[in-house]
Amino acid sequence: MAQSNLQPAILSVDKLTKQYGTFRALDECDLKVYENSIFGLLGPNGSGKTTLIRCLLGYLQPTSGRASVQELDCCTQSLLVRQRVGYLPAEPKLFRMMRGRDCIDFFTSMHPRGSKTAAMRYADRLALDLSRRVAFMSTGMRRKLSICCVLGCPSPLMILDEPTENLDPSVRFTVIDLIQEIHQQGSTVVLCSHILSEIESLCDQVGVLRQGKIVRTARLEEVRTTHLLRAEMGPEGGPGGGLNDLPGGIRILETKNQSVTLELAGTIDAYCNWISQSGLRNIRLELVGLRGLYDQYHHPDGIPSKETRQSMEHQSTDEVL
Repeated sequence: MAQSNLQPAILSVDKLTKQYGTFRALDECDLKVYENSIFGLLGPNGSGKTTLIRCLLGYLQPTSGRASVQELDCCTQSLLVRQRVGYLPAEPKLFRMMRGRDCIDFFTSMHPRGSKTAAMRYADRLALDLSRRVAFMSTGMRRKLSICCVLGCPSPLMILDEPTENLDPSVRFTVIDLIQEIHQQGSTVVLCSHILSEIESLCDQVGVLRQGKIVRTARLEEVRTTHLLRAEMGPEGGPGGGLNDLPGGIRILETKNQSVTLELAGTIDAYCNWISQSGLRNIRLELVGLRGLYDQYHHPDGIPSKETRQSMEHQSTDEVL
């Protein structure tokens, strides 16, 4: 069920395409991220996340399409855009011979909103030894130092790519708390993570990226009550038109021979009468959750069927469950 968001969009992407020869890293990608939200960007390696982020920051020029941050064009006004964005890359580069405290001093002094005091406070929260040189830090320590440098430059839009990678569980929880805090202080957050539990605990909206295109956006609160219905159709598809007369909130994900997979948005009791009269047989219901939503578009057993791919292509990227 579509809903409109009352907040203005801080990030807008319109048919953004990045092509290398015959390969499209981004394929007419559309996306809106609204102010005061935490948006989870999901997709496996190679789905286009890094290319999208680099186009947003002006590091790459798109082949076609447009992207904007706070209505500033990401191509022609990239410097102004970067002044309004804090970015933690998946593989941050730090000066190896600098000590931790010197890195914090350097990066916070470079950003118009940089706060060395705030960054040092985050380092204390993360129990980070700032006297050590970067070259002699572990991978986890370098990740913590990168987080301090980025969060020490609070911006209207914070893009965090795999912020908890290579961190032990206790530190992960602290980083999640820090992300929630910067959001409460007014930052909109775009979070990329392969850890779905982090997305579920932090985000209020998610977008699924597949082969350079956002194939689905959804509200987490609705994903938690969405169900999949798998069944076999009767000889005539059921009485009353069967699948040709679906109530609102039901979407066909896949049909194959006499089998069908439906997505039911919202609580299941709203569909009990329809299910009982549908003529469907051998019905199985399961709660989708974020894992189920992700697997619809990145199938664990291989490439989804033709019908599923067509459903993806016709799914509006502005739709919210």
